[in-house]
Amino acid sequence: MSAVAPGRQPRVLVVEDEGQVRSLLCELLAVWGCQADPARSGAEGLSRFQSGRYDLVLTDFAMPGMSGVELVERLRQHDRDVGIIMVTGTMADLEPDGRRLGFRLLRKPLQIDGLRAAVEQALSRPAAPPGDPQAGR
Repeated sequence: MSAVAPGRQPRVLVVEDEGQVRSLLCELLAVWGCQADPARSGAEGLSRFQSGRYDLVLTDFAMPGMSGVELVERLRQHDRDVGIIMVTGTMADLEPDGRRLGFRLLRKPLQIDGLRAAVEQALSRPAAPPGDPQAGR
């Protein structure tokens, strides 16, 4: 993923099964100058991703049906470079998946400043390619 062109509003796909969390994330992203498109499930997120161009995907890990890791595996089949941030409230060890698939991992409860920094970093720098030691940090 290359940096977003000046003057262009970044498009962020928000995949989160909990409605209040999804709404809050979309509202925060809008305040930060992004166009946030919500998806209620991994399947809906994959469908939206395939029909649009996104600069960043923000996804939950634990969702019914398709987990966040399964979603990222499928997204990577279409786009190896899009920035991805995964959030989780579990204590699961997702660092190996983060390195393998090239996503940034944030733990819930989210700190707004930490989320904003991760979003800004993902939108301003090239993403670490999957398998890169910097991925997942």
